[in-house]
Amino acid sequence: MAKFHLITYGCQMNEYDSERVAGLLREESWELTSDQAEADLILVNTCAIREKAEDKVFSKLGELRLLKAQKPELVIGVMGCMAQLHQHAIQRRAPSVDLVFGSPAIARVAELVDRVRRERRPVLETGEGPLVKITTRPPAAGRLREFVTVMEGCEKHCTFCVVPQTRGRERSHPPDVIVDEVRRLAAEGCREVTLLGQTVNAYGRDLTPRTDLGELFARVGEIEDIARIRFTTSNPYNLTPKLIRAMRDVPKVCEYFHLPLQSGSNDVLARMNRGYTRERYLELVAEIRDAVPEMAFSTDLIVGFPGETEADFEQTLEMVETVGYDNVFVFRYSRRPGTPAATMPDQVADDVKARRNLRLLDAATRVGAERSGRLAGQTVEVLVDGRSKKNAGELSGRTRCNRVVNFDGQGSASVGDLTPVNIDQVLPHSLRGTLASQPEEAACLSK
Repeated sequence: MAKFHLITYGCQMNEYDSERVAGLLREESWELTSDQAEADLILVNTCAIREKAEDKVFSKLGELRLLKAQKPELVIGVMGCMAQLHQHAIQRRAPSVDLVFGSPAIARVAELVDRVRRERRPVLETGEGPLVKITTRPPAAGRLREFVTVMEGCEKHCTFCVVPQTRGRERSHPPDVIVDEVRRLAAEGCREVTLLGQTVNAYGRDLTPRTDLGELFARVGEIEDIARIRFTTSNPYNLTPKLIRAMRDVPKVCEYFHLPLQSGSNDVLARMNRGYTRERYLELVAEIRDAVPEMAFSTDLIVGFPGETEADFEQTLEMVETVGYDNVFVFRYSRRPGTPAATMPDQVADDVKARRNLRLLDAATRVGAERSGRLAGQTVEVLVDGRSKKNAGELSGRTRCNRVVNFDGQGSASVGDLTPVNIDQVLPHSLRGTLASQPEEAACLSK
């Protein structure tokens, strides 16, 4: 049996796409291997959001070139956002690559690989294609958490972003198809699903009849064996009062919301074409916390966007303090080919970006620690997902607000359980607790 190896870079959508590819190849009698040296096919699933991600891919392709020199029949493929964005340029820079295909062609991966092996020439497939809901994936018996794509593409056209070029326009999968997929996952042991989309809170507006993410929450929430629902990534522009009510009213929706801000400066937000102001963002945070007081927030922030001044950066620092994020993902601005921001004047120097990056990370770490500290003495609901990484005698899991908790199960808890745990100790990257002696209402954050 021919063997294939998958290498994935980038976001949760890419991880999900890799699972779909693995499932499709397995149906055509390919065997997944973790050892690239024994593979007959190696697929690299790529990210094009930042230059650093692309550099990693080309470095990996250089390594694979040496492997192919020893094994000429090896097929090397590049898929994902870099494939869609750069197309022919990938094969010019990395001649050992046999196959380049974008996200619309994922459903045809086995056909494309067969074509390369049969014709013995490079294949490029990056054209538009119909939206296909692929639910097949490799066996994952007992996997408690799964990603489920509910929509693909983005039409926001932020001036720094290539996603509209790499993923196309916004297209939603029908709710019945999504619910059926989640039901199958639940039957296989899944307890928690994360609903995925580049702008997930725009879900359903392109469907007939129209629907929305809140209605999808309610339908997924009716599936008995699913205990938790998460979703990512949202855009503040599409956040509606109806969706906020759904986060409050559907009990299985977790109290963890990733809401990208990108910058705390209105001037920078306007140049980014984000479609909201800092004031509107704060209004939304207040509305969410009024509906769900224990909501934990995470966000994305970019430092060094063209024209960003020290005053602009200080406003971003201020927003971290004001919102009180539980987790912050900080990125240095990276020019992306074909985006308006790449040719904007007043590009920020690398040393300035580095300095601001460190300051923002320091502030975010401190604020996040303060938020974690509020959990000390609380009883939280933990979905047990395995053994502690540092102590095999302990169990580990996550709270509804996405914090890792390690605790002694005392033989009374096992993987897959929803268990109340008393938080005794707050550590920099995790929590420690003891199994609650009596079931009680488990909070996520103190009010």
